[in-house]
Parts: sequence; C-alpha cells; structure tokens
Amino acid sequence: MKQTVYLILLFLTISFNSFAKDIKGIYKVYVYFLPVGEVVFDIRGDRATVKGETYKSLRWIYNYTFRFEASPEGYFLYEKENKKEKVYKNQQIEKKKPWLPLIVKYIMEGKKPDTENDPHFPYKIEEKGDRVIIYPLKSKKVKKIIIKLSKNSRLPEKIDIEGKIDITLERIK
Repeated sequence: MKQTVYLILLFLTISFNSFAKDIKGIYKVYVYFLPVGEVVFDIRGDRATVKGETYKSLRWIYNYTFRFEASPEGYFLYEKENKKEKVYKNQQIEKKKPWLPLIVKYIMEGKKPDTENDPHFPYKIEEKGDRVIIYPLKSKKVKKIIIKLSKNSRLPEKIDIEGKIDITLERIK
C-alpha cells in the first residue's frame, strides 16, 4: 500500500512538472497599426516552435509564412515570402532574424537572456518595470525589442520590434 501511494505521488509529480513547462500563446501581429497576421508560440519542455502567417485576406498583397524551431541541438527557420522559400540554421538566424531566438530564449528560460555568457548574441538589455528592452547590437534591421511582461505567464503580453519596419505582437490567447 505504501509503495502504491509513493508511485502515485511520483507519477503525479512527474506529470505536473511536464505539463507545467508546456506553454502556448497566440499573438495578433501588426505592422505599424495594421493587423496582418498571427504568430503562435508553442513551448514544450526544452523545445519551442513558433509559427506565423499573414491573414488570407492579405496574401494577394504580401504572403509570408514561417516556422521557427529551437531545441538543445540548435535553431531552424523555414520561411516562405510570396513564392520564395528560404531555410536558415543557427547563426544565420541570429544574423537575419535576431528577435526570434532572443524572444524564445527569454520565454523558455523565464528570465532575461544572459549577455555575459552568450557569445552568439551580441546585445544589450535594460529592465524598466514590467518591460525588458533588448538592443541587438549587430542587427541592421532591428533597433530594439520591447517585451512587456505578464504577471500570470512566462509569455509576454506584448512584443514590440522596432526597426526598418515596426512590428507589434499582442497576445490574444
């Protein structure tokens, strides 16, 4: 009997820990003030998948779809822009789309990225109240990323990406 109770408690603890690490959030994406699509963050343990696409009603103007994956083995990004397809890995992503791995690292680790111990991402970080501001130092397209933290979740309430084109992600679920 004692062994059975112990096994049940062990199972519940393992189950709770594995479910507690799974996070999913859906964001509405704006370019300047126009809603253009949605992005889904899906974090499961030490792996993350981020998918996004423009709304179907806007695809005749601009059609963009992407899938980003982060794991202990590295990063992978597939994107399709209009009819052109591209695949990036690890440091290519850090140069072309620095905001994706920085935001995903923040969400997965539940804390701000460590600039001292991360040689792959040259960036500066400021914390101001409920906001974390990340300045990618080697990006030509992104000037800064402002993450508005949530009190109830590791997923941010809002992400502003300021650069050549200003993009805002607002959490809807």
